[in-house]
Amino acid sequence: MKTLNFGKFGRLPWHTKLVVLMFAMAVIPGLIISYSITGLIRNELKSNVDGQIIFSTTSVASNVDSKVRSALESIELIKNVFENPELDSDQKIAFLVSSVEKIDNLLSLSVDVKTKNGYEEVISSRKDFKKTKNNQFIPLSKRLGKVDPGLLLTKNNLSIYFSAPEYDRNIETWISALMMKTKIPHLGDAVIVAQIDFSEISSEVENHYLNKAGYVFVIDESGKKFFNSRLMTNFPEKVVNEAVSLLRSKNRITLVNNYTDPSNKKYVTSFSCTQRINWAVVAALPEEVAYSVVRDAFIFFSIFILISVISSVVIAKMFSKHLSKPIIQMADTSKTIAAGNFEVSFDYLADDSIGQLGNSLTSMGSQLRKNFDEIEKQKDLLEDYAKNLEVKVAQRTNELSESNKELKKAYQRVLELNEDKNEFLGIAAHDLKNPLIAISSFAEILREDKDLTAEEHLDFLMEIEKASKRMFSIVKNLLDVNAIEQGKLNTNMENISLHEVVNDLKLQFKEITSKKNITIVEIHPDGECFINADQNLTSQICQNILSNAIKFSPPDKRIFITTKYSDDKNFIEIKFKDEGPGFTENDKKKLFQKFARLSARPTAGEHSTGLGLSIVKKLVEMMGGLIKLESESGKGAEFIISFPIAKDSNEQEA
Repeated sequence: MKTLNFGKFGRLPWHTKLVVLMFAMAVIPGLIISYSITGLIRNELKSNVDGQIIFSTTSVASNVDSKVRSALESIELIKNVFENPELDSDQKIAFLVSSVEKIDNLLSLSVDVKTKNGYEEVISSRKDFKKTKNNQFIPLSKRLGKVDPGLLLTKNNLSIYFSAPEYDRNIETWISALMMKTKIPHLGDAVIVAQIDFSEISSEVENHYLNKAGYVFVIDESGKKFFNSRLMTNFPEKVVNEAVSLLRSKNRITLVNNYTDPSNKKYVTSFSCTQRINWAVVAALPEEVAYSVVRDAFIFFSIFILISVISSVVIAKMFSKHLSKPIIQMADTSKTIAAGNFEVSFDYLADDSIGQLGNSLTSMGSQLRKNFDEIEKQKDLLEDYAKNLEVKVAQRTNELSESNKELKKAYQRVLELNEDKNEFLGIAAHDLKNPLIAISSFAEILREDKDLTAEEHLDFLMEIEKASKRMFSIVKNLLDVNAIEQGKLNTNMENISLHEVVNDLKLQFKEITSKKNITIVEIHPDGECFINADQNLTSQICQNILSNAIKFSPPDKRIFITTKYSDDKNFIEIKFKDEGPGFTENDKKKLFQKFARLSARPTAGEHSTGLGLSIVKKLVEMMGGLIKLESESGKGAEFIISFPIAKDSNEQEA
């Protein structure tokens, strides 16, 4: 047995190892606890920070939407007034002037009429003063610029255009131009131009608590940032690109992501899109600010670990000294036992692990004496075992011989399966070759012989169709055999009426029986019978049996189909009796084998693959049924199929 090699550590005194162990017991749990709690705090804090950032961006986006909606509604109302033919010019002008006076964030309003050379201003009004953040009033008459309505025409002929806000240093506020097309009676096409004051939104953004340690701003899909006058040096360009991609994708979603700036400073970032206009609110907060509590917690747990380490070292030193004395005594006792003196004693009063170990040493001395005696006995037993070994070898040789016989049987079975495979491939190739030759030959005649009559052309096409159907039948039968043998064919057992099955058969084979003038006679002595079987497989079984009966029956004959209860009443029988040539005794032996070649031949030149009855037998047995044949050569054949009776058959009969 190999022992673990600890290198230099293995040579250290045990009390030094104890100190190391105590040290590990103090540090490792502390590290695990510190890491786990710090991780939990970080995850929880990250979730809270993410929630706060999302709430902040969503709140700002909602306020922006509110201002935009209010501005749009106001300008829409003004547009309706100017488009109203029942109001005169003085009323419209008065409404425009009063709107500028009453709407707080509306700085100016004008109506520009389209002319040949562009747009000409016909009506305008603006506020006299603008109140700044320092509660000062700035006159707007000369400081507020004019908006060119021609911008509206450059924006893909939009009927409404809301420009990105620009910071106007003259009046110390962010202004956005809102232009809306209209058609004024007696004036024609015109544009209502309004300048909207976004000072409330910009003040909210710039005074936002996240701006104290991070950034909050609004951006449009061109990448322009507004509502924040701070310089954003080394700000991650990925954040701006992500916001632009979000706006261009038209997805109005709110998401949180993490980014790193060029100086490896990490940010927690949130994006929230507005609904009324294609802007996005962006908030970014440095990770060291967001997760500062985690750092404090880690320092606390580090101090806790340091105290634990110092305490463990002191306790280990004291404890090792207390344990040294009895352990040295145990070492002396062990040397005495090793020298051959098994009668030893160990004086230790405490009933603890060391006391138990000392008592074990004294017991070990006594036990060693007993073991020596036992070894002598085992030696005698080994000698007896050696004498009987030859007998056991002979027994094992016989067992190997039997195993060899089983292997030979298995090998013989493999050879038989290989012969079946070769036979299968040969028959399949032979049966597929003939219809392929027929199709190829008739197709070549149709292609090359241009003098064929319409009747000959149709006959050849019918021959090609018959050959194709024969190939399809061969392939289908081969696939059915393969599915059955591999257990891949599933059954759906249900209650089925044999009367319905027989009626479907008569309809399916009506044309074929009519051509050979064969009459199908139904016999139902017990009335309607219900079986428990798979509907599709039952139809396939009966179609195959009836198809064979028609193939081997001469013209002007009858086929009898009988349904009745079996003698033990647990099965229902369906019988197919024909007036064909029947089967010889040799035919009966291989009737249900794959690729069976029988002496009887179809009476109208039909073809047979030799697979049908083998498939039928396996399908019947899969559903818990039985199939048998009663026939004499020259006197027809009768196939009898027994299906399990339906579980509620008695109720259906009633």
